[in-house]
This record gives sequence, structure tokens and C-alpha cells, in this order.
Amino acid sequence: MGLKTQLSDFLLQKLEHQLPPVVDAGFEPSLPSRILDIDEPHPDGEPLPQSPDAEGQTFVIAYVNGQGAESRRRILVRALKRTSDDRILLVARCTETRKEMHFRADRIKHCVDINGEVHDQPAAFLADVFNLDPVEAGLLAAEGFTPPVQLPPADTVYSLLRRQLGHDLTLMAAMAESDGQISMIEADAILNFVRRRSDLFGIDLDETRVRKLLGFVRRVRPTADQIRVSLDEIGERSPQAQLDILTACRDVMLADGEIHASEAWLLDQICEGLVDG
Repeated sequence: MGLKTQLSDFLLQKLEHQLPPVVDAGFEPSLPSRILDIDEPHPDGEPLPQSPDAEGQTFVIAYVNGQGAESRRRILVRALKRTSDDRILLVARCTETRKEMHFRADRIKHCVDINGEVHDQPAAFLADVFNLDPVEAGLLAAEGFTPPVQLPPADTVYSLLRRQLGHDLTLMAAMAESDGQISMIEADAILNFVRRRSDLFGIDLDETRVRKLLGFVRRVRPTADQIRVSLDEIGERSPQAQLDILTACRDVMLADGEIHASEAWLLDQICEGLVDG
């Protein structure tokens, strides 16, 4: 078994066995004692171009299915799809049932972000999280939603930055979340890395982009595919580039003043395998 496979399996086991993602400020959603299986059959859809921006994002939704059954649950988004009848589906892993399910965006009543903030207009929240343009954002909406022309256009520069740094962010987030959440101080350490890269790229990291990035970082829980692909890509970089991301991972690990044994082991193994190998 190769080093990359060992490391990705280690990260996945850590993520699978930790407690469900929690939100900050002591907030936990009020969940029913019995979670209804509200997944419904949906026609196959085409992945949206923004699926890479959606993968790994976690938050709480209040959802109503076609029979009117309502539930609240934490989800980990895998992908966004658009059906032939112009519905947007959130393909997501439900933390409560531990199943991958499909949720129609227009049936989401409200969302609760990782900081406990309730969003009564879920389409606006989802459009911001996934950086959708106004036309696609309109497909998220239930009847009575604010007209999509009132939504700002998608920030293409922000999307480009996130995708350019996607593998780095995946690895740093995996290092940060040994306790099931990413603290604000750890998110700030990741943001410092993004600031340095933005300066090199000549990208203005203004207040709006900082807000979106912080939300993304604190919300993200890397998926299996993200972890494996990121480790493969980082392994192909120059020794100096690998050292840069390893230094960033070390800074994230040290940010909260605690070093977990699993994180220290992981960082040592990556150092040995990527830099010396």
C-alpha cells in the first residue's frame, strides 16, 4: 500500500469516526428523535460547474419532502446537479442517517450555518456558499423567493482562487479538524496562507472575499475523493512547493496551541513521504 493511500485512509478513518460536525457557540440543531428517510427518487442530473465549490461543505437544513414530512439534519454536500426539469439537487451525506441522499434545493425551508446563524431565505445562502450566478440561484428558490435579478453576480475571481488553492485548503482543513470542527484561530491560520497566495497571484482579497473564504474554510469537511486527489496533486509538486504547504499545515496545527497525536503523526508522514521521497 502506497504512502498516499495510507495517508488518505488515515484521514478518512479519522473523519468517519469523529463526532458529527458541530456548529459554533454551543449550537446544536433540534433534531427529531427519529429521523425520517426523506430521500426521494430523482432523475439523473448533470453536475453543475460549481460542484467543486460545493463538495465538502457542511451545514444544517430544514427540509420538506413531497409528502410534506419535515426534518432537520446536518448534511455534507458531495455535489450539485441540475435535472432535466430545471431543479437543483444537493447530493449530500446526511450525518444523522449516514446515507448519501438527494435534496431538492427548492424544498429547503431554511439553513443554519456553522456559526449558528439561521438563514430564512435558503436560496440566497446557498447561492453565496456555492458562488452561483443569479440565473442558477433562481432555480434554488421555492415560491416567494426574492427575484434572482436582485442577487449579485457570481464572483469568478473568487471561484478561480478557491479552485487554484483547493488541494492546499483540503489538506489544511483535514489537519485542523481532529475534534470535528475548525476553530476560528485555525481558520485564520488558513486565511493567512490564502492571503500570501493571493498577493502572489495579484488577486485583491477584499472584505467580501475574506468573509466567503472564512465561511468556506470553517464549513468544509474534506470528502474521500478530495483527500486522495489532493495528496496525489501535492505529491507531483516541486520540493519547495511541497515544503510550502507542509509549513502551512504545521502553522494550522499549532494555531490553537494544542498538538493532537494524530495530527503530529500525519504531518511527520507527509514530510517524510513528500519531501524526502
